[in-house]
Amino acid sequence: MERYIITALVLILLGLGLSGCGVKTIKVEQPENKTPTTMETIGKLDAIGYVLGCMFDPAPCQKKAEENK
Repeated sequence: MERYIITALVLILLGLGLSGCGVKTIKVEQPENKTPTTMETIGKLDAIGYVLGCMFDPAPCQKKAEENK
């Protein structure tokens, strides 16, 4: 009788131990396709102007990049 109890307990412990080894699902939040507000677009105008300026006259941008190094 003791052998059956020990065998049953071992099987139960193995079953509980192996059930935690499965692959768990991870929820990934998808970014929403929202349109930017007016303030978000106006706030980036200085960066846009800087990039456009570098396209037409790259010399000041190259100097600034060398200073940052």
